[in-house]
Amino acid sequence: MKNDIECYYPERPPIEKYFFESGVYRYVLNDGSGITGISADSWGAYYRLLEKTIDSDKIVASPELITQVGVGFADLHRKRSLIEARLEQVLNFSRSRKETLFILGTPLFVNNDKPRNSAVLIKNGEIIGVTNKRSGATDEERKCFELVAEEPPLLLPGTQTSLLICADLPTASLYSHPTDDHTDRILELSNRANLIGKEVRCIHPLARNVLMISCWGVGGTFVRRGKADEYYRLQLRNISWRLMRETKIGEIVIVDRVPIDVTANERELTPKYPYNGIIRKG
Repeated sequence: MKNDIECYYPERPPIEKYFFESGVYRYVLNDGSGITGISADSWGAYYRLLEKTIDSDKIVASPELITQVGVGFADLHRKRSLIEARLEQVLNFSRSRKETLFILGTPLFVNNDKPRNSAVLIKNGEIIGVTNKRSGATDEERKCFELVAEEPPLLLPGTQTSLLICADLPTASLYSHPTDDHTDRILELSNRANLIGKEVRCIHPLARNVLMISCWGVGGTFVRRGKADEYYRLQLRNISWRLMRETKIGEIVIVDRVPIDVTANERELTPKYPYNGIIRKG
């Protein structure tokens, strides 16, 4: 598979550029802002790449739940101290990059029963903001996390960029049709019934871009064995295209990782490559 691919749609097509490998990737948006994404599928690899960031990286984002990698969802509370120690590592590291905003995907223990699937904003050793995932992609995620249906949209400080966590991108795309009479039925069929009857707002009204941190290659219903990479890429393309067609969003940056805690059988339904990249409105 080619490492760097551009694809086109008919009718003012968006342009996709992907980097199907782990690593540090830097994106410059049309408004001049920059986002540095660190893609890794283990905590050790992520932290080694984090140390390779430089002072000019003003926004540095991790994939979804990177502090949880290697810890099964059922063990989240038992491994809470490990997860929080990893969060503390990034807090400490951020003191060496005082002007950089770090975005860390992590379970966040807010209540006693279930953690939230969160993105924590860190600057100079302090947590300055948090956003939480609204809906889950798998039954296991929906069971083990507290999902926050009415989480308010978050705009990254000093930017026009909304921050989303993985499955909230298709949720944002769905809600880009505010007059759709079938929304509740779609939510029910797509296992997002927790959103029915709620005020769901994913994209900040001032946003013109989206940063999505993700573990994108999970939760597919119609994946064919050996075709997972194609399936999830088409899924991402179609969701992004609908969102950009119906809203003012012009660019979507994806910081992704590949799930590693899967069985041999699940492996055939799981992508081999992360979906790091940028999708731009044509």
